[in-house]
Amino acid sequence: MAYELKDLTEVMEARSAGGVPSPDLLDGVRRRVRRGNRLRAAAAATGVVLAAGTVIGVVQQLDGPGGPSRWQEGSAVTGAVNRAFPESRSVEGLKPVTERRFSWYGMLTRITFTPTGPYTRFTTYCSKAATSFEVVDGDLAQADCAGAQYMLTTPGVPTTVQIAVLPVDEARQFTMTDDPTGLGRFLAGRRPERGNWSVRVYSGPCKSANCKLMRRTAPEPQPPLTGLTRLGEATGAADGRRRAVPLNTPAKALRIKVTCVDGAAHAVVRVAGRTKVVECEAAESKGVVWDTEAGGGADTVEVAVLPAEVPEVRGTGDAALAKAMKGVKPAGKWTLEVYAR
Repeated sequence: MAYELKDLTEVMEARSAGGVPSPDLLDGVRRRVRRGNRLRAAAAATGVVLAAGTVIGVVQQLDGPGGPSRWQEGSAVTGAVNRAFPESRSVEGLKPVTERRFSWYGMLTRITFTPTGPYTRFTTYCSKAATSFEVVDGDLAQADCAGAQYMLTTPGVPTTVQIAVLPVDEARQFTMTDDPTGLGRFLAGRRPERGNWSVRVYSGPCKSANCKLMRRTAPEPQPPLTGLTRLGEATGAADGRRRAVPLNTPAKALRIKVTCVDGAAHAVVRVAGRTKVVECEAAESKGVVWDTEAGGGADTVEVAVLPAEVPEVRGTGDAALAKAMKGVKPAGKWTLEVYAR
């Protein structure tokens, strides 16, 4: 009996739906949680890896003579739509939203869908051993084909995900980075090749172990800035240099926001002799906001920002910052805003 991709992926999803990550796999699950609003589910944590080999060579059957007519053809970038997919069964409580099929490896594709719930899951299935690279909210992640990615989404608000699939050997030649422009340059230097793959998107409420873990990594609400008086602002490059930001009025109660983009990652902020290290990369353009007290009043806030290439901040003095930046190129930009509370 001949099996289609639909049959085999349903078996895989049935096995993975009840999977519970074991403690020794949690580090792998968390490794792609870089922006606080999505989670890479490690394939081994859900049992998908055990069934991944059964997918090889299956997608190609969809193009055979007398193949299913459910596919509505689209462009090479947006893919062909499976019109019957929304009627298929749910996975982890998530309802099917859309399935797209593509015929090229090495091309950056675009999938826009409207989530039906606060959680969204998408999974790629490939005709041969391959790696999937995904651009979500301006960040780049990767997974083996048949690995699932989970996102926190807003119901009714269209969401776009960009995906490029590369054969495993070619994927190894790409140096992984959080910046999607690096993937664009890599793809521009190679020619796309024929190869079939598809992506399935599910959305809705979710109570699985994966979604529970994602809730724990979701960002906490931040203090508002509306109605506050801004006392000072500065921008700069993430080069580890300390800068003094003068305030136009001395203040004791401050609310500070630091925003890091394009690779800026660690902000060292000093107010009235007290230093705080802020991991600002995860919040990206949303920024990190916090309150602080300046004792007798502050008229200056000092800030130094280091790029993501520096793995951690081990000291906050000038000498320690200079040591951390040794051999590291500045990367990314930051903005510091100071408000009176």
